[in-house]
Amino acid sequence: MTDLSAAAPPTQAQRLAALLSFARTHSPFYRDFYAAVPPGESRLDAYPVLDHKAFWAANTVHDNRVFTAPLTEGITFKSGGTTGQPKYSVFTHAEWRAFTQAFGGGMRRAGLREGERIGNLFYAGKLYASFLFIGRSIEAAGAGICYPIGGDDAEEILATWRQFSLTTLAGVPTTLMALLERLTPADRATLRLETFLYGGEPMFADQIAALQQVFPGCQVRSIGVAGVDYGELGWVPAGAEPGVHSVFDDSTVLEILEDDSDQPVQGTGQAGRLVLTNLERRLVPIIRYPVGDRGAWMDPPGTPQRRFRLLGRTEEGARIGPMTLYVDDILALLASLQRQGTDCTVQSFQLCIDHAERRDRLRLRLAVTTPQARSEADGTRVRKALYAQRPMFADLIDAGVVHPLEVEWTTPAALLTNPRTGKLLRVVDRRHG
Repeated sequence: MTDLSAAAPPTQAQRLAALLSFARTHSPFYRDFYAAVPPGESRLDAYPVLDHKAFWAANTVHDNRVFTAPLTEGITFKSGGTTGQPKYSVFTHAEWRAFTQAFGGGMRRAGLREGERIGNLFYAGKLYASFLFIGRSIEAAGAGICYPIGGDDAEEILATWRQFSLTTLAGVPTTLMALLERLTPADRATLRLETFLYGGEPMFADQIAALQQVFPGCQVRSIGVAGVDYGELGWVPAGAEPGVHSVFDDSTVLEILEDDSDQPVQGTGQAGRLVLTNLERRLVPIIRYPVGDRGAWMDPPGTPQRRFRLLGRTEEGARIGPMTLYVDDILALLASLQRQGTDCTVQSFQLCIDHAERRDRLRLRLAVTTPQARSEADGTRVRKALYAQRPMFADLIDAGVVHPLEVEWTTPAALLTNPRTGKLLRVVDRRHG
């Protein structure tokens, strides 16, 4: 007799085939989006990469066409989006548990220890998803003692750190950099920091050096990579170099695709954009979703928990400190200035990000026919309008978290392009070498 209780669990390929069939059957959006794909097709690369604009135009608060069933229970997170068009990500309660359990397991594999006292400094206000997510993931990890503080009140953080003798802090690097400047001589002599778990933005060598100057021997590592839109992306293997993560084999399929052809990158070292399929999400299926980051494989195909290296953002948006500025934000800014009577007729533009003095810096390069005719006042108008459109940018500058915006008038020929294809690079991230 066959022992049905000992039947093998479904393989990743079987789960993927079931997800594709389910999405096409139950989601009006995916039914239309996959109309050209033959019925029963189970090969992931036979399906188109998800189109962000089409997906979010259908994934709305009312009359949602992505949902596979009515929303009757779960949790909803505001997840950013361009100005005036906030996005909301929805999980059933079971999906939320699966998400945090997977990520918490990755945190434990990365070295989270029993008894470790962890201050959760992720933002608890407008960017509340990361704060709730990390707290729940620590709970799911079954290790560590979580102190949910929030990252917007330095005095409250310091008071909790002193009172409970925290040994680990988890948050965005810019929060920690601002916190270091508030430490008193007594704090520097008595407080301990054994580990800093960073997320939400990269952490660079100058920031690590500044931290370890105050707390020698402090370990600095990524808390892992995830997004409220798409789910878990990578966890940190022991001893990994900065930026290196491993795939969540049990719950996701990660692809790295060539920039121009969308063909899968199989070998190691070649950069491409990261595209994720989440095997757990059913209410809002996430299939071949571009996560907005570039990366490269470090292990050959077929390696369990295959490692990849993050290489900065793609052209969807520019990450400056804890804030993402989208290409569509700049298009909206220029259109708004034009409506107000400011001559902002540009032939193209480019967002360039670098890092200096432990802070990120954004340069907005605006291409016009005669840049020499543009004045400093023109740049000031653009700068003020962007701060008004994205108040968080101005707040971060006031807090010393990022550099002020730089506006550069240039010619179309001076904009940087892909050396192989000649295609304009909308976002140029110089922080990763």
